[in-house]
Amino acid sequence: MAAAATRSPEERSKTTGGDDVQDEERHAKKTRTTLEDDDGDEEELEISSPLREPYLPKEVDMRANPHILAAYKLAQDKFQDKRDREEKLLPTRLSFRFGASPVLIPDSGRKAVLSAAGSIIRLSSSLGGDPLAQSAGFWIDWDEGSKTGIVLTTAHLIRANKPLPKDYWAKKDRYQYHPGAQVTAHLLDDTTAEGRLLYHEEHYDLAFFRIAMDQSVQLASFADTFNSGQQALRLGRDGNLILRITHGKAMQDDDVYFSRDKKYEEAETRRRESAQRGSGYTLYASVPKSELHCDNAGELVIDFDGKVVGMINDCKSVSFVPFFILNRCMELWRNFGCIPRPHLGLQFKALKFLDPSHVEYIWRKLNIDDSLLVEELSMGSHAEKVGIRVGDIIGSIDGERISTRIELEKKLLSISMGSFNGGNDINAKVDISVRVFHTNNRLWREKHLNVNISDHREVAEQAFYIITNGEGVSPPVSPDQV
Repeated sequence: MAAAATRSPEERSKTTGGDDVQDEERHAKKTRTTLEDDDGDEEELEISSPLREPYLPKEVDMRANPHILAAYKLAQDKFQDKRDREEKLLPTRLSFRFGASPVLIPDSGRKAVLSAAGSIIRLSSSLGGDPLAQSAGFWIDWDEGSKTGIVLTTAHLIRANKPLPKDYWAKKDRYQYHPGAQVTAHLLDDTTAEGRLLYHEEHYDLAFFRIAMDQSVQLASFADTFNSGQQALRLGRDGNLILRITHGKAMQDDDVYFSRDKKYEEAETRRRESAQRGSGYTLYASVPKSELHCDNAGELVIDFDGKVVGMINDCKSVSFVPFFILNRCMELWRNFGCIPRPHLGLQFKALKFLDPSHVEYIWRKLNIDDSLLVEELSMGSHAEKVGIRVGDIIGSIDGERISTRIELEKKLLSISMGSFNGGNDINAKVDISVRVFHTNNRLWREKHLNVNISDHREVAEQAFYIITNGEGVSPPVSPDQV
């Protein structure tokens, strides 16, 4: 048996009937066979002929026998066509897309992946017929009566790829969103459906789409707890709906983010390179090269129980919106149709996540080591008017101690919820009490802010003034007024 396994095609042809037999096998389109079914009854099945790769003997002189070379090329084309057809039809033949090495995750992680995978789909958008963006999304609601479900994804799916033009003073990019973009849901049964935008929110970059389909869907299940440093898995789908899995940890500092496991990353790189070299295919065959590194927004971060820890909301970042923010956002949207938050006119950094030497220095000088440091102040805001300045420290909001930006976001969404429950709408202002440490004066003071609530992105407007002909200065104005 071992000798037979190493014989050349020429030798094999001598013992199998020669070229005529091989030609007959190659040209047989279908083979009929009779098998017993589960009940013992006989049934006739039509089975495709075995796949045979054409072989060109080395002894053949190509120049003297051009017809043999032409026949070989024709046979090779037919072989490739048949192999491609089989690989598309048979899931078991798709190993070239995954590589030889399995994803390096524990057994518990494998179970988590399979339990959560059914809730994840892929979405694409276009504007005026031109491709706009791609993302993952996941089912959060299903109505059996109307046969429609709701998918949560990132608002980057309908966001312009380039920021709006900005003047010299603008500190942060601003983007235009296209609510009228055409959105297509790529479903797990390889069909597509139209996605109808229900609502999008710009601060957290969330978007909700309604999708109609014939069969029920698997809804995502959310985690109850989150610990910085816990093992996690990031799940998405590539352009072929193949599940994309990344092993790492869910971490928290000023943001909550996904940290990719280095051992996994090295193995994954080798796996992808091997798959690409071995087959001529890539994992992102249907995605333009320009989008290879920016089609993964909307991906889920799950724990090893298969529960959602958060959603990646920015394709250029590893940060994600944690589950407790997602839950509060979904609650606001379901109850009030929008997801507003108070705009304080302030941007912060958490003291506890600064460099330890910096934290120690602040502690020695101010006897404070756990609060929010005012990093940016929006010109003309109420916070500016009541005397809050860059470098001041916020200790609490409405009497609740705030140590991180995540705690701040939870508090702000709670204030929005309270405002709506009190009968106010999105146009109402809210009063917020802020405990401030004025760094220059070394004093704690209570300040009261009257601020707008909005579902737009909060951006701190930089303060500046314009020099006019060396004769004096003009009053401060915002960039929009210049």
